[in-house]
Amino acid sequence: MHSDKSDEKAFDSRAYRDALGCFATGVCLIVTEDDEGRARGITVNSFSSVSLAPPIILWSIDVRSDRFDLFMSAERFSVNMLRTGHSDHSQTFAKDVSAELSGDQLARGIGGVPVFNDALSHIVCETGWRQKAGDHVVIFGNVLGFDANEGDALGFFRGRYVPVQTKES
Repeated sequence: MHSDKSDEKAFDSRAYRDALGCFATGVCLIVTEDDEGRARGITVNSFSSVSLAPPIILWSIDVRSDRFDLFMSAERFSVNMLRTGHSDHSQTFAKDVSAELSGDQLARGIGGVPVFNDALSHIVCETGWRQKAGDHVVIFGNVLGFDANEGDALGFFRGRYVPVQTKES
């Protein structure tokens, strides 16, 4: 074992990140509108279903994120599961605060909530509540609607994008 939480000086955060990286996740693009009506997003892999009845999801955002204020004030948002081949979109929305969905990337879901048009699936949510947890805030979404399409998912494992395929190639 690398370290014990009781020994703060010995805690190796890089080794901890490597250990977390052993859990394969999907890659999502969370999208909302800013005050000027632009569809803006952020890449996350911290998405999870919470409840089926009623349908509730969660995701988290770092309190130091340059888009933290945007999502703290968002009343609605969409969770868009990215497809294999969308690693460029993932990179753009992970790093570029000014990136926005436009043109053929943008569609509107229930209530006019912006969604990524080419997503494997999208879930439109109304913000339910937020909970601070360490250096992140967990955002819970009450699901208003969803859509799913055929295809393979973009995954993330050990610091790399990986395809999550539905059939053997």
